[in-house]
Amino acid sequence: MKKFLKNLKKYLIIFVITLIFLEIGSYLVLRFTGSSSSKTTETNTSYTHIPLTIYKKQTESGAIQTVKTAVVPVKENYSSRWAYREFNVSVKTNAKGLRENTTYDNKDVQVAFFGDSFTFGHGVEVEERYSNVFADSLQNYNVANYAYLSGFQPEHYEYFVRNNTDLRPKHVIVGMYIGNDMSSDVLETNYDRAANTLEIPLRMISDDGSIYNAPKLYVFPINKLIKYSYFTKLVVKTVNRTHYRDMLFENLLPNAPNSVALETGKEDLTENRGIVALQELDKIVKERGGKLTVVLIPQNYFFSKKNPHIHDELKDKLQEVINGDNSYKAIKRQLTTFHIDYLDPMPVLDESSYFDEDAHWNKKGHKQVGEALAKHIKAMQE
Repeated sequence: MKKFLKNLKKYLIIFVITLIFLEIGSYLVLRFTGSSSSKTTETNTSYTHIPLTIYKKQTESGAIQTVKTAVVPVKENYSSRWAYREFNVSVKTNAKGLRENTTYDNKDVQVAFFGDSFTFGHGVEVEERYSNVFADSLQNYNVANYAYLSGFQPEHYEYFVRNNTDLRPKHVIVGMYIGNDMSSDVLETNYDRAANTLEIPLRMISDDGSIYNAPKLYVFPINKLIKYSYFTKLVVKTVNRTHYRDMLFENLLPNAPNSVALETGKEDLTENRGIVALQELDKIVKERGGKLTVVLIPQNYFFSKKNPHIHDELKDKLQEVINGDNSYKAIKRQLTTFHIDYLDPMPVLDESSYFDEDAHWNKKGHKQVGEALAKHIKAMQE
């Protein structure tokens, strides 16, 4: 018995020491790669990684509390670099927390842009965004871009417009990314249209201003350990970049590609929450004397097989999806049915319009879409 206790004590000591080293090592790795709560820079032979820490933490726990003036508050007069493998850009916000060089009161905005990372300008400079290209092409408008990063979709824009009655632009432009604006981003949101209350319970804001997944998204025991263990955080970060990421989550896979049914046009979109929100937005904008146009944003797989943003089961069937009755064609039919104006940028885009690894438009893609949108709006006015 004494020998057993002696061995047990020895193994416990080894276990504790190993655990301490794992925690220290994991903390250093996370800090080095910009994923701890500290502002950090990752530098190696291939790239520099500077995370974007743009949001304002509102609660001690990091839980998001939406506000009527901004949905999720952004740091005002903020300035930083944002870099990854394929880009290194400047991000600055104005006195209202918008990524704009000019600050307009809502009542003075003539064209309002809404959207997620594409419209925000993921990976491009502010003047290279399609909203700015549009503004430069039609210089007689006060243009404001109200876009956000990380999981925003039409219900969020509807919430904002309903709460900002002084916003009465001639035109509202909504960037609609077909890859997740009708599915995973919607599932992360609780929106009560009648009460006009919106919650984002499955996302949190870190101390430095990054949006990350709430612990309750993860399976047990990860959902408990991730709050306290750097090693668990490192494991989650690593696995989350693989095909096994779905094993980490309980009931919802955040930022997931569309389901096979949705991607192949087999899902009924009549009651799709993203589409319903666009209908509601269309009504509100018309009541205020304006016009809504939806900019459809196709996934990169339509143009390239490089890192396609599509369900794993469909990655070997890209041409079949493209030629078939896909989600892009389905949403065009729905918008036509509801008489909602839209821009289909597919004819002006090509493989070189997207980053090679990243699923977003590069500078060229934004220029192509911005110019096409300017022609579209100008034609509507003639």
